[in-house]
Amino acid sequence: MDALKEIFDLKEILKSPIRNKKVILFVSLVFILSLVLLYILVVNIKYFSYLGDIIFQNFQKHVENLKITLNEDNLHIILAIWKNNLTVCILNYILGIFSLFVIAVNSYILSYVLYKFGAESFIYLVLPHGIIEIPALILSASGGVLFNMGLVNFLINIKFGTKREVLYYIKESLKLLILSIILFIVAGIVEGTITFKIAKIMFS
Repeated sequence: MDALKEIFDLKEILKSPIRNKKVILFVSLVFILSLVLLYILVVNIKYFSYLGDIIFQNFQKHVENLKITLNEDNLHIILAIWKNNLTVCILNYILGIFSLFVIAVNSYILSYVLYKFGAESFIYLVLPHGIIEIPALILSASGGVLFNMGLVNFLINIKFGTKREVLYYIKESLKLLILSIILFIVAGIVEGTITFKIAKIMFS
């Protein structure tokens, strides 16, 4: 019961990124480096821009499956975004270390959008919600990595793989997951209102 109290304690949740800054910095570095590297590849090598076309088309189909139109009310849009984002959030956590692949794919999409539509459109369509959504993505992946670290310690039973340390990793990973969910919810509201209004003006 005390463990659950600690996991859902707001102060503890807000402090968890500081305690786990090394893991978060590592995942952030993967995101930034993959974004820069993939942008360079997309700009300079046709194969990567062609692959970007395929990934972006699949992404567009996924968005179309959400059945969002320019005439939708904000609540419907926000709910659709929440469903999509929270699915990605949980998937990131479950995948653990393999969530770095999800980070790389998202970097690919962002680098392709920047290349395809230019910096101005990128800023208008990504930045408003992206400044919240990208940290949420990184936190969910970091939580997954921490969870994997706990499992590895438990499975190989190394010197530091005590029950206490395993529980520590799991609790810390859940705190990052909760914080990620909160940020994804906020990002969904921003995307469904501010970003959507900008998109409506740009494309109508």
